[in-house]
Amino acid sequence: MGFYGGLTAAVAVLSLLMGAGSHAARPAALGEALRVHGVLGPRLRRLAAAVLPFAEGVLGAVGAAALLTGHQWALQAVLAAGAALFGLYAGYTRHVLALGRGGPCGCSRRDLPLSRWVTRRAAALAGLALAGAVIAGAGPVHLSTAELITLMLAAPACTVLLWSLPAAMHEPTAAPVPLPTGTTVHRTAEGVSTRWTSPPAL
Repeated sequence: MGFYGGLTAAVAVLSLLMGAGSHAARPAALGEALRVHGVLGPRLRRLAAAVLPFAEGVLGAVGAAALLTGHQWALQAVLAAGAALFGLYAGYTRHVLALGRGGPCGCSRRDLPLSRWVTRRAAALAGLALAGAVIAGAGPVHLSTAELITLMLAAPACTVLLWSLPAAMHEPTAAPVPLPTGTTVHRTAEGVSTRWTSPPAL
């Protein structure tokens, strides 16, 4: 497995660890998000809120150990399981959005709303993990010193950028600016214009 195989594997493993860390920082966020989504029943919500962060933490820790020690089959198993987990996230969030339901994503330390970018990030991570699992089957990582240093710098940077994608693409709805009394709004082909219909109160 060369540089790109190592990069895809490292990004997937680091993303699992970041997901576990986000849930650990706000333990109640996932359960509350699942409740707002209104898709799962109470029993399934409690089970998912407990199992998913635990699964991310275990997979991330085992994957990191496999990367550092060169255990090929352990890494391949972790990446395959990670691909399934991220694929589950992508399918679930897409289903929630298709139902017209919103709410928080439950995947961030911030109150990040569920959006198509959350789904796209999960799908991208599933693809990276699957690619890493396939490439890992070709053999252990063999990198030169320069490639290893580059990998150690590139993997965290790529992970942070990908993880931050939904927050970066989120556009909060701006509050409407009140117009002065006596102002009318006219919509034209060129845009929106305003004019006074009566003098403003002084």
